[in-house]
Amino acid sequence: MVTNVIGFNAPAAQWEEALPLGNGRLGAMVFGIPDRERIQLNEDSIWSGIYRNRNNSAAREALPVIRRLLNEGRVKEAEESCLECFSGVPASQRAYQTAGELLIDFSPNNAASGFGDSRSGTRCGPLLTGTENYRRELDIAQAVHTLSFEYDGTAYKRECFISAPAGILVLRFSAARPDGKPVSGKIAFRASLNRGVFFDRQGNTEDAAFIIRDADIPFCAMIKAVRKGGELRSRGGFLTVENADEALLLVDIRTGFREQDYTAACISSLNRAANIAANNAAEWGSGVTEIWERLLEEHIREYRSWYSRMELKLPGNAETVRYFNFCRYLLVSSSRPGTLPANLQGIWNHHIDPPWGSDYTININTQMNYWPACMCNLAETEQPLFDLLERMYPNGKNTAEIMYGCRGFTAHHNTDVWGDTAPRDYWLPGSYWALGAAWLTLHIWEHYEHTLDREFLARYFYLLKEASIFFADFLVPGKRVNEDGEPCLAASPSLSPENSYLLNGDTCSLCTGCEMDNQILRKLFLVTIRAAEILGITDNDAKVFHSILTRIPAPAIHANGTIREWNDEYEEAEPGHRHFSHLWALCPGDAITVDETPELAAAARKTLERRLAHSGGHTGWSRAWLVNFMARLGDGKAALDNLNALFSEFTLPNLFNNGPPFQIDGNFGALAGIARMLVRSRIRYSESNTMRVLLDLLPALPEKWPSGSVTGLRAKGNLELDLHWQNSRPVSLVIRNNGKTALPVLLRNGNESREMVLEPGETSPLRNSYEGDRKD
Repeated sequence: MVTNVIGFNAPAAQWEEALPLGNGRLGAMVFGIPDRERIQLNEDSIWSGIYRNRNNSAAREALPVIRRLLNEGRVKEAEESCLECFSGVPASQRAYQTAGELLIDFSPNNAASGFGDSRSGTRCGPLLTGTENYRRELDIAQAVHTLSFEYDGTAYKRECFISAPAGILVLRFSAARPDGKPVSGKIAFRASLNRGVFFDRQGNTEDAAFIIRDADIPFCAMIKAVRKGGELRSRGGFLTVENADEALLLVDIRTGFREQDYTAACISSLNRAANIAANNAAEWGSGVTEIWERLLEEHIREYRSWYSRMELKLPGNAETVRYFNFCRYLLVSSSRPGTLPANLQGIWNHHIDPPWGSDYTININTQMNYWPACMCNLAETEQPLFDLLERMYPNGKNTAEIMYGCRGFTAHHNTDVWGDTAPRDYWLPGSYWALGAAWLTLHIWEHYEHTLDREFLARYFYLLKEASIFFADFLVPGKRVNEDGEPCLAASPSLSPENSYLLNGDTCSLCTGCEMDNQILRKLFLVTIRAAEILGITDNDAKVFHSILTRIPAPAIHANGTIREWNDEYEEAEPGHRHFSHLWALCPGDAITVDETPELAAAARKTLERRLAHSGGHTGWSRAWLVNFMARLGDGKAALDNLNALFSEFTLPNLFNNGPPFQIDGNFGALAGIARMLVRSRIRYSESNTMRVLLDLLPALPEKWPSGSVTGLRAKGNLELDLHWQNSRPVSLVIRNNGKTALPVLLRNGNESREMVLEPGETSPLRNSYEGDRKD
């Protein structure tokens, strides 16, 4: 099997069989229908409306009442008050929407193309009668989609890609005899854009066709044709080409989110691409083929600069490698500097009102999207996430003040294109969790530990600090005490995301603190203190944060041997729940480890076993999280079992993850899990903040991957690794220190270890060299 190609021998009969293209801003799903092509379109900033201040002004007055009710065990009363006083007004945030469809009829007036109306199915159904040698493929190594087939003695080829340099979707239509000899006049089609009733204007300008939406976030979608031979008509919202030898179709979508004159922006980008050959005719010709080749070469060169950074080889496991490559492709295609972050569906959504708004769900899903970014040598794809955090910041300050009377900034379990931070929906198990921003800001620290980019840390430090300041004001004394006999602090009201517990015969969600809160807050205050020290920032806040850190409760073990999910020992309402929130410190955190906290690691394993015994992991992203947990526990067999379950139960025909429905977080979570099975890296700090990297090779290698190699894998400390193994043991390793400082590293594989210091820019090749300090 080719590990860089996804192919089908029939057109897509449903959206989940179409193949995705993207450049971070634009997205397309190509169905590959010979006679009437359908390409569903997206632009990352087409959302359902503008920003609204939805903060509920009743929250601040109700806050002490709700806290008192929770302390008295009157949880249902507290939940009733929370529903009325904390819910956003209105409760909904904005939703990500489709831009519509590009429809291409290849048989206008039964023109010279020869396509008639003798289809054996609907537009999205079986092949046109008489079609032979059909094949559609997505080359994920070049980000190019190709459709080829024969019909009525002619071999047709249709290729397309979305160019980041040109900022447009480019399609090429060509024809030849089956023996490869040229034919003329065989390209004919009528193309138009459609969005049902959800657009306001349609027309033609400068030989281009367009649709425009004037409401919500306004936008213009536009198409332009370039042909060799034949005729072109531009009228009635259509572009019609007849009797051409070859043709290109150029597509762009621009919105009012980024540009005031979005229509002019479309015209400019399409004209620039259409005129590229004429402007360079003296150098390389001026025909349709030359335009295509120039745009294609530019696109592939830019895309390969991302994709070729890393390579995985697993002999005998081609499906796994192809999936790994596809997920890297999805990340590059849905998130780049200057775009919006990948949302619940990345960038690909065919709904006007999609499931869960196709939004940014920040109690696990958005975070999971970016788990693999640094590890898989795609650190720049995280930049849109940090841009979103900066949009959230002023809104989050308003939410903190209006709802809670606190300084700093906060967000709940969802946000949208505008960085909305007020609670969304009327959903007690999820809506009123105030740690969404706290978790998101920890990606700043993860990014810093992978890159050691001090300037980056300085730029975004204020977000870590402001998230900490909110909780310095928000936390209240709870029932537990610390080692010094002081009352521990807890977030109130809070909840363990999307889960519920049983209390006095009731199913309840709100609580005074939970284990996920504790784990996130310990990490937040710890890294904020450490970041300030690294940056040389001294103020009174650091002393406050130190004091708070000593009063955040440590993980507790339940009577049944699992990690306790809430600060009180409740019984779960759903023992097989899809979330594993109380294991945050195992993954994505790193405070629970097999070697450093073996008792907690054993309790974490028992927690997972109990969840799975009650049918846990029953969504795609949840199963992907399990792959990561098992990798962290060093259990390669269990990690692979969960990965295979994800492949068999939660993967759609086009390799999208199935929540269900489609959610891209499962793709990215699985990508991170595979990387974590191969290498684990941690940084541990001395009291003077001197860092030491713990680098574990093949920590969760399954028996079914006995030989293989990976190049370009990134580890914390700004390290880059090329690793080759045979018989489940490393046989060669190259480590590159891409940083600016010497770095102590403890290199481990099983019971073998080696201490080393990597100088800046140093490459250390090791071959069969694990004879260092052997552990007994």
